[in-house]
Amino acid sequence: MQDAAKNRDSAKWGAVIVAAGGGARFGGALPKQYTTLAGCSVLARAIEAVGHVARCAVVVDPAHAAHYQPILAQYPHIRVVPGGSTRSQSVANGVAALDTPYVLVHDAARPLLDPAALARIKAVIEGGAQAATLAVPVSDTLLRGQEIIDRVGVVAIQTPQAFVRDLLLRAHGTADAQAYTDDASLVYGETRVEAVQVPGNPDNFKITTADDLARAHRILLARADQIRSGFALDFHRFGPGSGVRLFGVDLPCDHALIGHSDADAGLHAIADAILGTIGAGDIGMLFSPNDPQWKGMDSARIVARALDLLRARGGILVNADIMLMSEFPRIGPHRAAIVARLSEILGLAPDAIGLKATTTEGMGAIGRGEGVAVQALVSVRVPS
Repeated sequence: MQDAAKNRDSAKWGAVIVAAGGGARFGGALPKQYTTLAGCSVLARAIEAVGHVARCAVVVDPAHAAHYQPILAQYPHIRVVPGGSTRSQSVANGVAALDTPYVLVHDAARPLLDPAALARIKAVIEGGAQAATLAVPVSDTLLRGQEIIDRVGVVAIQTPQAFVRDLLLRAHGTADAQAYTDDASLVYGETRVEAVQVPGNPDNFKITTADDLARAHRILLARADQIRSGFALDFHRFGPGSGVRLFGVDLPCDHALIGHSDADAGLHAIADAILGTIGAGDIGMLFSPNDPQWKGMDSARIVARALDLLRARGGILVNADIMLMSEFPRIGPHRAAIVARLSEILGLAPDAIGLKATTTEGMGAIGRGEGVAVQALVSVRVPS
């Protein structure tokens, strides 16, 4: 009954995630929304933060396709919408792609929205308001030059902001996009409809600098205060073929590994270890070897699913320590490429990934070159 009510409620809501910015103030090689925050991208955390909605439009810069496509592939309900030359134009494009009565507009750079604040702002709109915004009181002393500004009644505006869709669309249709920095101000400026100010949360800040990203990471670690470990072992036998895939990297070999998916024993062991930290079974329960739809599947998808389940519990992957047991292929020449690929798949820094290899000195099936084995040990943090 509760799930049915949640689905009915969700059908009323769409969300626009504004992710088209370049993040010039953030610096670095990636725009801030695509950087990794405690195991997944800032954008993915923002998408998951808006919760259950019937439609979600993520507004992007098409030039960033290499960054957003792997992230958004995990979310089948997402509509990818090209951004405009200003934030207001980007939001207008996103709203036009939705058909729900109510719309949330959320910054991709705000990954720490808490469910209670989201519930409060949605309830205000469902209760009859046409516009609402999250807001937090300003506690710092404010100066303009040397003049102290009275902070009584001054608030800092946050997203998501929530609207009746038709009102927001109409306001964007008449607005000068350069004149507004948020949608509540735009709606008031164009329609004189005031946004209800809903209590936000100081943790729901916008990531603008590298220091902000570090602060967000500390907050997530503090929330996940219980440390757990998971261990797994995976085997795959050799068969006819040329080349193997291990740890997401194709390696030269005179044999191939046999399996229902791509037979990547390394990623299978890592995924099983992650699942073990939250009591979520094993990969065979999620991706049956008897199901033809998983035939030849890239095992990076298996790890992504395990990480999704971990994040759904509020968990964060901390490190992975991996041991390959095989007579061949030799991974020494490919170590840097493997660690880089694992860093990408797991959302971990390279120094949080241990990669080792050994032989069995000719003993047993592995020593006879019949297959490979991989052991994986992972540590995670989850809320207690």
